[in-house]
Amino acid sequence: MKTKSFFKLISTTLLVTMLGINSLNANVWRVNNRDGVDADFTNIMHAHNSGTVQEGDTLYVEASSGSHGDVDLTKKLVIIGPGFFLAENPETQADQNSAVIGSLTFKDGSQGSIVKGCRIENVDIKTSDIIFQGNRIRNTEDIVQAVRLGENINNIIIKNNYIVELASYTINNSAIRGRETGMNNVTIKNNYIYHTDRFRRSLSFGSGFSGTIENNVLHGEAIVRNAEFHNNILREGDFSPTNTNYTHNIGNNDQFGTENGNQQNVDMDDVFVGAEGNSTDGQWQLAEGSPAIGSGVDGTDIGMFGGDNPFKLSGVPNIPAIYEIEHTINYENQEIEVEFSTKSHN
Repeated sequence: MKTKSFFKLISTTLLVTMLGINSLNANVWRVNNRDGVDADFTNIMHAHNSGTVQEGDTLYVEASSGSHGDVDLTKKLVIIGPGFFLAENPETQADQNSAVIGSLTFKDGSQGSIVKGCRIENVDIKTSDIIFQGNRIRNTEDIVQAVRLGENINNIIIKNNYIVELASYTINNSAIRGRETGMNNVTIKNNYIYHTDRFRRSLSFGSGFSGTIENNVLHGEAIVRNAEFHNNILREGDFSPTNTNYTHNIGNNDQFGTENGNQQNVDMDDVFVGAEGNSTDGQWQLAEGSPAIGSGVDGTDIGMFGGDNPFKLSGVPNIPAIYEIEHTINYENQEIEVEFSTKSHN
């Protein structure tokens, strides 16, 4: 019991210190569905609906081999997981499982919420003022998109995510899709956005969209309206802009032409380091001599690792992480010596 209390104290103390919680009265709660773990909750929706979790609190969703369930957010919360692809990148987490969530829906009342470091099946954003950062989305449901944006929403930030759409049931299926009306000030930056079928859509927005799309790596047709579209790499698929300013992008074909810093007919093998010897997300780093290096707006790099907010391997959140644990048990004296290796992921 002393050991469990000790670990809980460390986890809570680190989170309170590093998260930058807005309210001094906000609390941190642990969600963990593993047998024998002394956590506050075992299911994320139960935590949300409990009378103890209040507006502005933080749910630390811990690593597990199973899902923590679906969640419909109707209150402002910070939800943080440990990241993804943890076994593939060095010095991430000692426990290399992810925090798995099923469907995540931001509903009215959840304005101001932040979700980061989780592995999620699909996301539906139906309200304003949301930050969705450093998550892995892998959707396989034919009737939904990996990320959906609702009507009459404002101030949405989608950044540093690894988004994969595997379903291809209808021609309108998209990795990120927006409704026809009322999506204002949407920022989509430094993401990997992939549709398994290049003839389907990585991005698809209606006429009501307005925002900034920059420093992404895309696969699949990009239908973009009323946007600033810069520093993106379109590996494969058409580009269909309407009322959009697009500069300093790279395409594998003639999607962008050659004006305004755009590059066309670029061999993608020359752009990225590639899969051999690299992690699933690390393979999209720029190769030595890549045409994307320094070719973006103001001389920045093009792609998800460029710009002022580069993609972070494994989406590890900016809190101290225990990436290695060594322990020695002295049975004779009933002592446990524990040595932690920690790292702050800024």
